[in-house]
Amino acid sequence: MGMKLSLRHLSVLALASSLLPSAGIAQITWTGAVGPGIFVEGNWDLTASTVTMLDPGVPILDNVRFIGPAPDARIPDLAGQGSFQVGDGFGVVIDGMRVFAAADDGLGSEPGASVGITVEVVNGASFEPYFVVNDTWIDIDSSSQVILGGPGDPLNQSYVNMTLGARLEFRLEDPTEFRNEHLTSLTVDGQPAVEGTNIRVDAVGNQGSLVTVLAAPLGTNYCAANVNSSGVAARMAASGSAAVGANQLSLECLSMPQLVFGFFIVSETAGFAANPGGSAGNLCLSGAVGRYIGAGQIQNSGPGGTIGLSVDLTAIPQPNGFVSVNAGETWRFQCWFRDSSGGAPTSNFSDGIEIPFS
Repeated sequence: MGMKLSLRHLSVLALASSLLPSAGIAQITWTGAVGPGIFVEGNWDLTASTVTMLDPGVPILDNVRFIGPAPDARIPDLAGQGSFQVGDGFGVVIDGMRVFAAADDGLGSEPGASVGITVEVVNGASFEPYFVVNDTWIDIDSSSQVILGGPGDPLNQSYVNMTLGARLEFRLEDPTEFRNEHLTSLTVDGQPAVEGTNIRVDAVGNQGSLVTVLAAPLGTNYCAANVNSSGVAARMAASGSAAVGANQLSLECLSMPQLVFGFFIVSETAGFAANPGGSAGNLCLSGAVGRYIGAGQIQNSGPGGTIGLSVDLTAIPQPNGFVSVNAGETWRFQCWFRDSSGGAPTSNFSDGIEIPFS
């Protein structure tokens, strides 16, 4: 099965976020007022829709909302293999709650769909059908998961887009079956999934598999570092996402001396100062330089000679307080650490790394 990334389908995915609940949009909304049954009309708020009945295999001609903290919604054990069916071109949002199949049933668009449906799984939600079918486009955010319970192509004529932190599990498809049947139906942030490059596939027990997104290397190193007492120069590495909205940036300083303390520094402005204040290294920043010296941020390099930091892009330290990163800005990071030279204590620096944010 090949990925059909036509302009039509890219548009469907791009518009999926507009399906989040807002005033004036026709939709049916899950309440779970009388139990978990997904086909029980009393479990739904239908006041914003022309939909009056919900039956297995009958397309729901409206947008569908499962919004937490409502109770879990259950697709019951239907005769044969049935589905909760949503009409062609509509969307489903599963927001902060669980939607699951009790047995071997699932969810999908109607047969012969020309556009398909989107399923947004967001804000810690868990979507657990036995299968999805008929041009269903699932998008999993960084805090949510999809668990497909069935064997034999449970992602049938359907597609998944993931981002860093998202979780996709197949209960009865092992890694080989996933690669053969579903790898080409998966994207990461809109790009084709490539095992070992942007996804990792692990076995779960004897029959299942788990797909997670690999943190992408980010940034450009600049301003060469001097050799430290370990015999090599320390270097910076960054991974995660350069998208400001994702707020998923991780830093590492590698090849430091063992068992020394250090911390990260940050500025928008590149610079070069050799041996500042008697240091054995080079300062690669200038202008307003902030220091990560809050609780837990001054770290020991341990036996591996490495420290790391998860960066909050809404709280970049600067001399006059904290600032937020904005799209279009480039920020530069470096590591400053204790060292020794000729037996005398000193400090040293890694190289710098610059990251343009979008």
